[in-house]
Order: sequence, then structure tokens, then C-alpha cells
Amino acid sequence: MSPLLQWLVVAAVVLACTLSLLRRFLPRLAWQAQARLSYFLEREGRPAALRRLGLALRPPLAASASACGTGGCNTCQGCK
Repeated sequence: MSPLLQWLVVAAVVLACTLSLLRRFLPRLAWQAQARLSYFLEREGRPAALRRLGLALRPPLAASASACGTGGCNTCQGCK
């Protein structure tokens, strides 16, 4: 395997692990970052492919009764 390909594989693994840790320990920050990226890609004037990607990346809205910090969800354990 070439050194460049090895470097790209290692970088992809490190990025995936970093995103996983971010979602696990800072769920609100991860949600906000995903929402910002989504809305950035969905702006008017962007190519259709980027707008579709932005729509696919849009995070789900949390219900106010079970939002993080209220103790109602208890699914991600991120509030503890």
C-alpha cells in the first residue's frame, strides 16, 4: 500500500473516532455543528447535489419534553 493511501486511511479512522467521541460527550455541540453544516449546504445558489447533501445531513429536532438536559430522553447518556 502506498504511503499516501495509508495516510488517508489513518486520517479517516482518526476523523471517525473524533466524531464519535464528540457525539458521545458533547451531543449539543455535535448537533449544532451538524445543523450549521446542513444549513450552509442548503443555501440558495448552491448546486443541487450540495443542497440534497445538506438536506440529508439535517439533524432531527429534539422534542422539547425529551430534550437533552431535561432527563426525559435517557437514550444517549450525554446528559450525565
